[in-house]
Amino acid sequence: MKSVLGLLLISVLLLGCKQPKQTKQISNLESDSLEEKQPIVVQFIIDGLMKDAAETAIAAGAKNLKYFAENGVVVEDAYSNSPVGRVKLPDGSEPWRGASPPNIGMHTGTHVFETQQLDDIFLSARRKGIKSVYVGGHTLYDVFTTADTHYAEIMPDQKVVELGIKHIKEDNVRLVRLHLQQIRDFWKGPEGKTNPDSEYIKAILNADAELGKLIAFLKNEGLWENTFFIISADHGMGILKKSNHLSEQLSSWQIYMNFYGPGIKKGATIPYAESPDVAIMTNHFMGLPPLKGYNSKVESLNKIETTGVFLKNIFEENSESIDHPKWIKTYLDENAGSPPNDYLHYREAMLNFINN
Repeated sequence: MKSVLGLLLISVLLLGCKQPKQTKQISNLESDSLEEKQPIVVQFIIDGLMKDAAETAIAAGAKNLKYFAENGVVVEDAYSNSPVGRVKLPDGSEPWRGASPPNIGMHTGTHVFETQQLDDIFLSARRKGIKSVYVGGHTLYDVFTTADTHYAEIMPDQKVVELGIKHIKEDNVRLVRLHLQQIRDFWKGPEGKTNPDSEYIKAILNADAELGKLIAFLKNEGLWENTFFIISADHGMGILKKSNHLSEQLSSWQIYMNFYGPGIKKGATIPYAESPDVAIMTNHFMGLPPLKGYNSKVESLNKIETTGVFLKNIFEENSESIDHPKWIKTYLDENAGSPPNDYLHYREAMLNFINN
């Protein structure tokens, strides 16, 4: 009898030892299944890219930009947050260091940036176990550290894209924010945007080739059909030969913006969008609850939620127009297209829109 009881006890103990391994195997399978179903969302940002330059590059052979334009939605009139170099608050502080406002806007879905206590697409992804990578081609972006993996160094466009591919493949990253910077080295003035033989357009063709490598990788890995792309810019470019984007020049606010992915219209346009809308749509493409805005009360704001707009008009079976407040265009129109080169001037106008 004792021997029988002993055998039963040993069997129970062995079964108990095996159970955690089995549970772990099931858990891993479930995790793999979730990663397979989770779409990849790519913000492919080409620094300073404007609509006329993108169209010139497409005509000159940018086949990947052409594909996305013909199979997605291009915004006719897209504007960035203030293109000034830094967020400088009334007390002189610069909470976002070297990052320009549009780069923050396309992460947070907001028009002003009073503190770093802001929800963003990377934090939103992490709450649901979605891995992310940020690859910025300049040291100015070192303030962006909320992605699971983040880079901010001066590097060629090729390396920016290679790092994105690396982390999709090795870490199962599903939110990819790439910022290609090399185009800025070839700016010699606005005439280069519409000259197909200019070095500036050749730089866009180079960025297009890197985009093609990312597409090829996604297709080879069986990930392409479930991928969303937002191809855009952080800001436009100015009217001088020097490579800058002064906010007193209207063109510095005007950006290229193109959405592509499952359920998005093909070969269509929508009238209007702004940089904060990019964050709202990125978060939606990941299938996540809305971004939260500021984490706590902000003295200057009556509303701490996001201020970007959900662009339902990019989706199939929806009409072209939506009720967009167009705060940035309104601000520019009210300043005769030539606002001061001053973030505080822009900030005051946006606070007025938000609080009233």
